[in-house]
Amino acid sequence: MIPLPLKVGSVIAEEWRQIFKDRRLMAILFLVPILYTTLFGSIYMQHKVTEMQTVVFDEDNSQLSRQIVQAFDQSETFQVVNAYHSEAEVTEAISRGEAKVGVIIPKEFEARIKHGDVQPVMTLIDGANMMISNSATRAANEIVTTYSYGVSGKKLQQQGLQDEQVSSTFSAVPFRYRVLYNPTFNYSDFMIFGLAGAILQQVLLLGIALTITRDKERGIWNRFAEWKKMPWRLAYAKSVPYFIVGMLNAVVVFTIMLFGFDLPMRGQILMAMLLSACFNFAVLGIGYFISLFSSAQLGSTQIAMLIAVPSFMLSGYTWPFEAMPKALSILGHMLPLTYFLEGVRHVFVKGNGYDVIVKDCIALVLTGLITYFAAFLLTRFAMFRKQKDEPASAGLPAVQPENSSLTV
Repeated sequence: MIPLPLKVGSVIAEEWRQIFKDRRLMAILFLVPILYTTLFGSIYMQHKVTEMQTVVFDEDNSQLSRQIVQAFDQSETFQVVNAYHSEAEVTEAISRGEAKVGVIIPKEFEARIKHGDVQPVMTLIDGANMMISNSATRAANEIVTTYSYGVSGKKLQQQGLQDEQVSSTFSAVPFRYRVLYNPTFNYSDFMIFGLAGAILQQVLLLGIALTITRDKERGIWNRFAEWKKMPWRLAYAKSVPYFIVGMLNAVVVFTIMLFGFDLPMRGQILMAMLLSACFNFAVLGIGYFISLFSSAQLGSTQIAMLIAVPSFMLSGYTWPFEAMPKALSILGHMLPLTYFLEGVRHVFVKGNGYDVIVKDCIALVLTGLITYFAAFLLTRFAMFRKQKDEPASAGLPAVQPENSSLTV
């Protein structure tokens, strides 16, 4: 019988049938663009950075200095969260990530301004995030040079002084700022660290997400049924190779960044490796859990990408959490990349040690423990329920007995 010639229209119709038959593919094609567009648009919906945590060292404690502090606190850009008693304490708070901006008002500030002396207000800004440094510089300049002078002048006018007298009584308050950690606003110092972390996560997540589904597609998954009561064995055997790969990749990437692109390294490399180990553990836990749910490598890859793609935008690395909607901020704090990039910024850019990154390490370890524990429960009570029927129906060899040589 002569086969009918292949028609373009029939192939197109067949492809449409496949698309509508595969619900997961339909979701990726039609829902993911809407979802991610809405997600990314919501991240930037406030249009600017607001409520940046600000600390103050008011050495003058005069009426004018208090007005300036109040102006910072009333601004939508800043939120005064603490007051310190030295410039060193302000710098330390910014270094530890407890504040993004520091305002320092010197002694005898108001008295010298009244006598026409130039007495600047110093603003310290965390330059590790360029979004923060750019926004804080503009907003602080506007407050110091405009708002504070305007309020003081208005009060003098109410006391009967004319505009000329006000101008001669108060000089404009000079604005001075110092950007810490990235004073030249070098974009590579800011962006490359974040992109490198996203790459490390994506590679590792893809690798571990395929480990279970590969065995399922090859029809050899049921050989692990004898480990059903010891699910940690399976997780350990599947995860260790990828953990080693993740650590090797971290070493290579850090080396390229430091020696190939001359990026800063102000901390200890040991802290960076500790952070990387915790990060790899968390990512492997998520990827391993994903692989248990998926029946094929394609589906596992799709789920992994759905997690990896928005992680960088939601990590708070480029756009701070203070300027995100609350729901997205909570979602971002559930992702391991958030804590890894925060720790990288502390170690490489700020030179902080274990006492600062310990909270990020704890968050990453908890993420790994929770996801692995959930995977253990899934393996123990759900994964092998149909193991007795599957070999016969699929033409596979029977499951190996309990005294098999499969050991770790």
